[in-house]
This record gives sequence, structure tokens and C-alpha cells, in this order.
Amino acid sequence: MNKIYGNVNNQNSNISKNQTLQKSKINEKLNKTNDENIKFNDTINISEKNENIINTKKAWDAFKDTCSDIGYIKNDLTIDTDMSPYYCIALDLMEKQGIPVPSFCLDGESNNFLPFIDKLKDFAKELNKTNPGFLPSQFLDFCDAFKEKLPQYGCK
Repeated sequence: MNKIYGNVNNQNSNISKNQTLQKSKINEKLNKTNDENIKFNDTINISEKNENIINTKKAWDAFKDTCSDIGYIKNDLTIDTDMSPYYCIALDLMEKQGIPVPSFCLDGESNNFLPFIDKLKDFAKELNKTNPGFLPSQFLDFCDAFKEKLPQYGCK
């Protein structure tokens, strides 16, 4: 009789283990499917109602395209770089002098890029007068090209 009870308990244990293993396998498959779905369906939708964010995104695209068009130049350390570090330096200097500058941050504020480019170009001219060679000679061409690209990208 003890053998029978032992066999029954052993069988129950095996059934329980098999069910647990089967559940684990099913859960693994479900998790893999969810991971794959997440990878392929991960998108960001920006509402057309927030014009400031959209304008900033368009300005960023115009900026990247302009940097690409101007190409790379050698800096003081003879490293090839595009205009983005010089643009950031000029903006930082302007900001330190109390001049409001637009930002590529998607916070929906300070994104008036088109009217700003003329101020940036004037600032760069003055900076080159007081500190010749501080900004590369192509920087003024970059400002002109960026100003042309902004309306092409629909930026205001």
C-alpha cells in the first residue's frame, strides 16, 4: 500500500513539474513575441498642434543638412569637424552677453530661428573683428546657408 501511495505522490509531482515547465515555455514564447512587437512598433507621434516643437524639429533638420552641405573643416587641433561646435560656441557667447538665443530643445520655447540667424551673423562678424580667426571664415557662409535652409524645411 505504501508503494502505491509513493507511486501516486511521485506521479503527482511529475505532473506538477511538467505543468510548470509547460507554463514557463509558453511564457517565454509570449515574452519573445512581445519584445519583437515592441521593437517593431516603437514610434513617437508628435501632435501637429504644437507648432513650437514642430518648428524646432524642422530647424534641427535644416541645421544638420546645412552642416552636411558646408562639410568638414580643420580646427586648431587639425581635427576635421563640421560647423556645429562653432555654432554652439557662438550661441554660448551670445547667451553670456544677454542675447536671447533659440534652442533645439523640444521644450516648446525659444525657437525663433529664422529672425535669429541675422543676429548670429552680425555677432560673428563683430567677434571676428575683435578676435580674428576665432570662428572659421566659413562660418558666415554657414549662417547664410542655414538661413536659406530654414524656409525650405518650413521653419518659421
